[in-house]
Amino acid sequence: MIKVPNKIGFHTGPGGNPTGIGDYMRALDATKIPMALKSVDHYGPLFEAQEIMKRSNVPHVLIFRLSDRHGPDDNYKYDTPPYKDPIYVNDPEGGAELHWRKTVAKLPPEFDKKRVWLEVINEVDKNLGDWLGRFAVRIANLAQRDGYKVSLFSWSGGEPEPNCWETPGMLAYLRLCGERPSQAAVALHEYSFIESNIFHQFPFKVGRFQYLFQVCDKHNIPRPRVHITEWGWTLDSVPGPAQAINDIRRVGELYARFPEIEGVAIWYLGAGFGDIANKAQRLIKPLTDFTLKHRFTVSEGSGAIDVPEISSPPQPILPDPGTPPEPGPPPGPVTPPQPIAPPPTPEPQPQPEPEPTPEPPPPQPAAAPNAQFVADVTIPDDTRLQSDSTFVKTWRIKNTGNVAWGSGYKLVFADGTAMTSQTVQPVPNVQPGKTADISLQCTVPSKRGTYFSDWRLQDDHGNVFGDILFTRIIAIDNRTSSSAFVADVTIPDDTRITAGQMFTKTWRVKNNGKRPWNSDFRLVFVKGTAMTTQRSIPLPPCAPGQEVEISIQLTAPTRRGTYFGDWKMRDDRGNLFGDLLFLRIKT
Repeated sequence: MIKVPNKIGFHTGPGGNPTGIGDYMRALDATKIPMALKSVDHYGPLFEAQEIMKRSNVPHVLIFRLSDRHGPDDNYKYDTPPYKDPIYVNDPEGGAELHWRKTVAKLPPEFDKKRVWLEVINEVDKNLGDWLGRFAVRIANLAQRDGYKVSLFSWSGGEPEPNCWETPGMLAYLRLCGERPSQAAVALHEYSFIESNIFHQFPFKVGRFQYLFQVCDKHNIPRPRVHITEWGWTLDSVPGPAQAINDIRRVGELYARFPEIEGVAIWYLGAGFGDIANKAQRLIKPLTDFTLKHRFTVSEGSGAIDVPEISSPPQPILPDPGTPPEPGPPPGPVTPPQPIAPPPTPEPQPQPEPEPTPEPPPPQPAAAPNAQFVADVTIPDDTRLQSDSTFVKTWRIKNTGNVAWGSGYKLVFADGTAMTSQTVQPVPNVQPGKTADISLQCTVPSKRGTYFSDWRLQDDHGNVFGDILFTRIIAIDNRTSSSAFVADVTIPDDTRITAGQMFTKTWRVKNNGKRPWNSDFRLVFVKGTAMTTQRSIPLPPCAPGQEVEISIQLTAPTRRGTYFGDWKMRDDRGNLFGDLLFLRIKT
């Protein structure tokens, strides 16, 4: 017999009511009990947890996910893989490349990829199992390349059907999880959907993870590590602490029998969903106390499956049936069909000898263009390049399809920042099995920052295919900024202005530095009397060598006197530069 601690913890997010979650973390860590903590869109709790984990090395289960709420600024859905996008409907690997790059670009800089699992999708379409399996294999391989660990698929409660796990793509992902359990895992959701009975319709809702394990056992695949990233009763309600802890005790004992179940997260301490956070928050203290004091005693190796055989799949999840309908009248007797006499057999007629039929030629395989990324020949990812400079990006790729790339085949821009006006480019002729180098001449954006550019190959029918070819660069700017005062366009020095009157001061200046100005460059007040509450305004765009006018709305002080205001330019790094711009008025 072995003793197993409670694996059920909490799911949190922005807003809501997580009061006490820090006490939960520290109490479990102090007693060397792994905590389970999932957060969506809000990294603060996980940052605290990962820092605790760094000091103690307790194997806490920490999971982070971006939701679609991160997408309005770039019109991308982080919960949903691009399986409905015509570009990727037959290309899950390409969809994975896009989704991975988008997701990683949005992660907070504090994300600890050594200690925190990344849940990359959420409540996906249960009818696309094979597509999702192939997508997951590619995601896991990209994550391993970049040093992350990932958990997929976060199915809705009561999903998927067992046969979904047996598609070729899914089986491939499960085998990968078996080979790399510390890097790739399966995420599930389990809800009872009612408060009164946590085991309602068991095992079709809570306990459904066992259908996954049954498939693995059937195919001799090691059972994967599992994260139940949403768990509970309903989406907007939680029972009182006494009933909830009793339900957690009952389900916790089931989960304790399966060492593959690593952590479970109670829904939900974040905002929305009928103010569920205030109900779930009442469980933090009692669940902490329960976890500290209780251990489940289970037989070692006791993870036997408690579900019907897959040949008898689970029934749909429905409400409890009401009173059965009154039986109808019994069916009347069925008259068997009468036999029909066969037609008479015709007399055989002599037939001429048939001409010998030539053997048909073997069928030719359908044209299937494909391409595989081989190497970055130039400009490795995250190369630091001078803003406004040009560079040549070269990829080495292999024709892994069964057709040659010839006339009509192109390289086309797909996503990110093109960094060139030529968004469609020809590709060289390449025979199947051969490699070639494809190059783009690009210009680094003027603004400092990280930029990526995705490109795809396109056949002569307009269909994209093969691996995404991408480049990711960091634009830097070491050039100097400078400016020169040219003239006062309005309000010459010592102009008399009525006290309290509004006026516009305009200077003409020249960009005599080596950097262009953009909206990240500003004119800032430095000394004197500001005569405005707006102490900083963006500069208009101005290329080196050009002149530009800069205006600011001011109000003359109400007391009589002579007033001056000094202003100066500040670049995007916070450095002041150029001539002092000043005004002096009398009221």
